[in-house]
Amino acid sequence: MPEKNPNSILAIDLGIHNIATTVNSLDGKPKFYGKRLRAVRGHYFHLRRRLPHRKAVKKVGNHEQRIVSHELHKISKAIVEEAVNNNAIIIIGKLKGIRNNHKGLRFNRKLNSFPYYKLVSFIKYKACWQGIPVLEISEAYTSQTCSACGNRGLRVGGLFQCPYCGLNLNADWNGARNILKRGIGELKKQSMLGAGLAQPLTLPSMAVMQ
Repeated sequence: MPEKNPNSILAIDLGIHNIATTVNSLDGKPKFYGKRLRAVRGHYFHLRRRLPHRKAVKKVGNHEQRIVSHELHKISKAIVEEAVNNNAIIIIGKLKGIRNNHKGLRFNRKLNSFPYYKLVSFIKYKACWQGIPVLEISEAYTSQTCSACGNRGLRVGGLFQCPYCGLNLNADWNGARNILKRGIGELKKQSMLGAGLAQPLTLPSMAVMQ
């Protein structure tokens, strides 16, 4: 199917708490994906630790993979439908940038267990069928940068706090806003930002969404 001429941008931030958070340039409101997936991964992680035999672990692992793939198909379908409904180009963070946003053994364990590559491949596949362009950009430090003023802030649990401008925002939402801003910059460089593409709204500096 030939690519469409989009008039908005759908930015996707990949994370641990929410495997995907989207922000559309038309309204700037976030959508969070992956609550069910996170619960499934956590359940099977602890279940495998209690199993004594390798055969049982393998059987449980196969069952987990089937459930995870089903959830990924649901998430990718919903994201692409969101892009279709808003006639949007998709901007997604490159996976190699995720490690630069966090450190720690617990994070690395969660990172390695999350099927980011499969989700991205599902999104690309479904987007291609709908004629939706997908652009990948660097995701490095997007969770540490304030999407309002551009300074480095603090991530405290699921919240991002900026000591410079006072932004207090859901951390994944903040990351998705940064992906959106970078995506617009990259589209301008590539002369792909047509007159029909809407610019993202500027949210109040003290907006909070948890």
